[in-house]
Amino acid sequence: MRPIARLFGFVLLTCSAVALAKQPPTADELRRLVDSYADHRGFNGTVLVARGDQVLLRAAYGQANVEWATPNRVEGRYRVGSLSKPLVATLTMQLVQQGTLRLDGTLGEYLPALYAGTPATKVTVAQLLSHTSGLADVPGRYTDPWWQTAARRSYAPMDFAREWIKPTLLENPGQQWRYNNNGFFLLGLLIEQATGQPLADNLQERILAPAGMAASGVFNGSSVLERLAEGYTRTAEGTLVQPQWIDPSVSFAAAGIYTTVDDLYRFDRALYGERLLSHDTRRQMLTAQASHYGFGWNVDDWTLPDGARLQVVSHTGSVPGYQSYYLRSESHEDCVIILDNFWQGALVVTMGQDLMEVLNGKPMQPAKRSLDDLLTPIAYRQGPKAMTAAYEGLGARRDDYDHSERALNALGYKFLRAGRKDEAVSVFEWGVAAYPGSANTHDSLGEAYRAAGRLDEARQSYRTALKLEPASRSARAALEAMGTDKQPGGSSD
Repeated sequence: MRPIARLFGFVLLTCSAVALAKQPPTADELRRLVDSYADHRGFNGTVLVARGDQVLLRAAYGQANVEWATPNRVEGRYRVGSLSKPLVATLTMQLVQQGTLRLDGTLGEYLPALYAGTPATKVTVAQLLSHTSGLADVPGRYTDPWWQTAARRSYAPMDFAREWIKPTLLENPGQQWRYNNNGFFLLGLLIEQATGQPLADNLQERILAPAGMAASGVFNGSSVLERLAEGYTRTAEGTLVQPQWIDPSVSFAAAGIYTTVDDLYRFDRALYGERLLSHDTRRQMLTAQASHYGFGWNVDDWTLPDGARLQVVSHTGSVPGYQSYYLRSESHEDCVIILDNFWQGALVVTMGQDLMEVLNGKPMQPAKRSLDDLLTPIAYRQGPKAMTAAYEGLGARRDDYDHSERALNALGYKFLRAGRKDEAVSVFEWGVAAYPGSANTHDSLGEAYRAAGRLDEARQSYRTALKLEPASRSARAALEAMGTDKQPGGSSD
């Protein structure tokens, strides 16, 4: 499998050459773009787009509470999941700047009761911040039984670490990038140990209050929060339901913060001065360390339509019922913030990237409708034949839908991960038909054929992928794992 884009861990950009600041789009243009995501893709949440001190768009869409038909408001609070990590990273770097913590300080030094004398004793603060600690993480998918059992219990931070962040390592620290919630949980714990104050108090005193973030805090599940949007999710068939419950103590420093779009914008503006960090410390935090990830932020390069490069740092966040995305680019002091309470992960990422590109010169084109929204309910309720009939019967409506390679790839893998192999094969076959020159479409189809037990067809797809991209490691590895190392064009065994 070789997905075209990283969705939840996060997309970033780097600015090697953006010349003079381009005239940003008007508020009406940005609103029309977001309106199209609401009308065609069902976006439900709040969005803010700004350049420097000028807010270009601040708007809310959909419902904060479906049961009471309460609309979302721009001042609404949302849980932001892993978007907590940039704020916790900023707090950590502030303590490093003040000398309370050191980037080369270790778990054995700061949390000796848990890690002294164990393989994890040498893990550093820098490695926790950059996801290179080598520690095992909690299960990555909310469908794992751990989230229905252990994650529903309430823990003191030290007790959680003792029970679920074991002192063993998957690999040596610094050897491999592996997204790791447990690493940020431990950052919260060592912040508490180093300062003698709870994480929530540290955040309030050192980040939220200096930045003017009066509507933000750490979610505890017991305090009544005014204007908190209720989180929802959808079943595979498309029915809107309440999300699964996870005890807030499990989120802690990894995913525990709630906030508003205006408060995140205040945080963004505070990062430019020295209210939170010095210029040099901020630059260090936002410099890629491993796999396009800095200290608590994604970092990457985008190529804009005119060929210019744009540096953007960003992070997504996901906790059942909520999805968030925050992108910032320092070249023109651009900022895009999206908070969503319908758990619309792929939509939020696509919309955030689209807004940042339009903000930097890409012609605005309204969002198209989603094949996922159309076909997934049909597949689950009526089966793969009905799904294919609906796709082939779009007729004049075909151009209303997003048939991009990325959209088809994402839908195919969604079916494949759910064990719906026939539907996955069909979608990836559509991808090959639409983009026959893409090695990735053939590679993806090979994976679906292989999962469905259609091994000869899988081999042929992988060989085609290798013809198109001889350096494809995924296709070559798949062929070797299937018992053949023949070069493309060899006979099937």
